[in-house]
Amino acid sequence: MSLRSLRILTAVASKGSFAAAAEQLCLTQSAISLQMKNLEAELGVPLFERTGRGTKLNLNGKLVVERAREILDLYDGIRTELSPSGAIRGVLTLGAVPTVITGALPPVLGRLRQDHQEMQVRLVSGLSAELVRQVEQGDLDAALTTEPPFAVPVQYQWQPYDAEPCFVVAPKGSVAATAAELFAAYPFVRFDKTAWAGALTDAQLLAQGIRPREVMEVDSLEAATTLVQEGLGIAVVPLNRRRLEEAQAHFTLTPFGSPQLTRRVGMYQKRHHPRLALTQLVLDGLCRECGYLKNT
Repeated sequence: MSLRSLRILTAVASKGSFAAAAEQLCLTQSAISLQMKNLEAELGVPLFERTGRGTKLNLNGKLVVERAREILDLYDGIRTELSPSGAIRGVLTLGAVPTVITGALPPVLGRLRQDHQEMQVRLVSGLSAELVRQVEQGDLDAALTTEPPFAVPVQYQWQPYDAEPCFVVAPKGSVAATAAELFAAYPFVRFDKTAWAGALTDAQLLAQGIRPREVMEVDSLEAATTLVQEGLGIAVVPLNRRRLEEAQAHFTLTPFGSPQLTRRVGMYQKRHHPRLALTQLVLDGLCRECGYLKNT
């Protein structure tokens, strides 16, 4: 069983087909197919269900992919462990939700780049659920996401670095005194209900017995506040310290929930992977930038 065949298998699992994996690895589809047949012969079990509609991993294949990723992580980590003491180098592939990319992350990366010039970061933007999936498939080293609404599997970890209280954001000068009064007076600019932040808001609305009049749904918190600023309605937005100061100058802010709903943001990653030293630098930097005390 070669490392090459394991890399090909994980590429097939990540991309979903032989053709997509072949394109990623700059190989022919027939070469991919041959490698997978050889691997199946070596293991003595089929790894794929082959039907007229295509090829997909069976239960054996999913188990082998999980183990293959562990093996490749260990192998790729050897170079990191053999690096000179204190050396921080390599490419970190980091996912982040949009509010993180436009918030605390840039100054943290700027400082890290000055201190560790051989460190490179490739950023991928997306919603939390998709970024977590990419971490688990091995496409990302780590992701900066909102708190998962599920029990994190034992081989992964989610570590918070900031807590963002949620506010009902209304046009400047709004006279309604409570969140319920604001929802009665204005239509609701909703954040994507399939996103974790959207689901968090929905649960609180249900708990308060509020049935908002939805005017539109957006997939960006920045877009939601822009629409509010144009007088199209109200939105529920989590605000960290810096964004809170900015928002107070442009909007009327009312705490949402009792006690006030809070969204936590953190880093999702495998407990052991080759670039753990790099992700720890980023996480420590974010904790300092946001003034977040660990274990709180």
